[in-house]
Amino acid sequence: MSDFLRRFAHTFAELDRHHLDRLGELYSADVLFRDPLHEIRGLPAVQRYFGELYANVSELRFDFYGFDQVRDGEGYLRWTMSYRHPRLKNGQLIRVEGCSHLLW
Repeated sequence: MSDFLRRFAHTFAELDRHHLDRLGELYSADVLFRDPLHEIRGLPAVQRYFGELYANVSELRFDFYGFDQVRDGEGYLRWTMSYRHPRLKNGQLIRVEGCSHLLW
């Protein structure tokens, strides 16, 4: 596993609504961030996106369990996102499995 993937996962897992300034440690100023519903360009836009995400949940946690480096500067992180939203599933914990493709 690459040092980059390990550091990225560790720092990302420590994020919360009070430490979104740390996104600058993870992403470059010209970041392209895609998820199934969004395509976001630039660090300020990514920070706003995460700010809105954290503002709408009562709990949000990422647990990383897969670290796969494909080649220099490219890899995948597998994770479980656990969150609570007051308007979803009566505020019960929801878990989503996912994978992030990273280029650095």
